[in-house]
Amino acid sequence: MFKFGTIGAFKQVRNNPRCKATKDLVPGLVVLPDDSTGLAPTPADATAAKGDIYVVGNIIDKPEVRNKADFKVLKDEYVRAFRVTDLADLPVELSQDTVQGFDALIVGDVIVPAGDGTGQWTKAGEDVADYKVKLKVLEKTTFGGKGLYLKVQA
Repeated sequence: MFKFGTIGAFKQVRNNPRCKATKDLVPGLVVLPDDSTGLAPTPADATAAKGDIYVVGNIIDKPEVRNKADFKVLKDEYVRAFRVTDLADLPVELSQDTVQGFDALIVGDVIVPAGDGTGQWTKAGEDVADYKVKLKVLEKTTFGGKGLYLKVQA
């Protein structure tokens, strides 16, 4: 799951609702919308993950979904993708299902988009400066069961 840390963030961040998912996604995963193809794939390699990325932020618009944790954007459904660089210096929240190695993270760690096609976030390595978008862990929370309160560094 994904949530803006402030109400005003929603008004300032650009979003792209015109591209379709190339696989099942949950809010909080990283995608790369491409208007020329109409698709929003997840970063398949480190080069793509280091560029300008978007995060899935669809609202739950399916009445049959009774639990937020069960919500998915299915393959070929439209993705509402928010441009993360527009959130520079603002807080966001992510649930553990969008973060690789969640239990090993501590306050002060930095996470970046994984370049393995999962769309998840992962702890930054030595090449952290190469990433256009980074999220700094400010606090572990109960968001989505277990979650993170983060500050966008872009």
